[in-house]
Amino acid sequence: MDTYDFIISTIKKAGEILLENYRGSYEKMTKHGDARNIVTEIDLKINDFLVGEIKKTSPNHAIYSEEGGGLNSGSEFMWALDPIDGSANFSRRIPHFAISICLLKSKLPVAGAVYNPITNELFSFRAGEGAFLNDQPMKVSTVSEFSQAGILMVTGKKPENRDWGVGIYRKLLDGANKTRIFGSSALDICFVADGRIEGVIYGELSALDIAAALGILTEAGGKITAVSGGQIGISAEPQKIVASNGTKIHDKLLNLAV
Repeated sequence: MDTYDFIISTIKKAGEILLENYRGSYEKMTKHGDARNIVTEIDLKINDFLVGEIKKTSPNHAIYSEEGGGLNSGSEFMWALDPIDGSANFSRRIPHFAISICLLKSKLPVAGAVYNPITNELFSFRAGEGAFLNDQPMKVSTVSEFSQAGILMVTGKKPENRDWGVGIYRKLLDGANKTRIFGSSALDICFVADGRIEGVIYGELSALDIAAALGILTEAGGKITAVSGGQIGISAEPQKIVASNGTKIHDKLLNLAV
């Protein structure tokens, strides 16, 4: 089984675990004493499953997971995992969340997938071979006029970002066609890749958590940069990021976000 097939098979099995527990009862916890930063018993259960499967097939690879339990082996290969991206939505039975798996080589995404088992939408990519939704090729939208664009805006939890975010949101309400917040950054970016929306601004985002979605968007023809306009760092450090369909809308969002 090659890497891509392993990812697809494993993420589907993880989706089965998520579905089995979606309507059940489970423990809900907070991270770092922050009541807005939710993690559930199911996040940890799926995390243990993913880490265990990767250790079986790739014991020498490094593993990064938002929920911990990974390995720092010094390998040029690293797996980036988020067992449930959108845990707050999951904990409230709002069906907008996803499992994310990505393999990186020398910090560049090689293959990955983002899966929402509730909607049965499986977004995936192979570097250099394209992005796919349930095995069908997908591309970003060709919308280039800001007045026609659907834009998502996520300020993040940091107090120092609040005034910045409010200012941008006002401008989006004035100029964009639609402005929303959905609650799963991996799915947000996959929606850009599939042409459902044109862009996203994040005030606080770990690129490693959504490495699969970044690979998917790049392969679908989209663009991702730091708010400064430079290349983002594929790391766990929070960054301000703009992602878009790659038209002149990207420059518009950068101008709004600085």
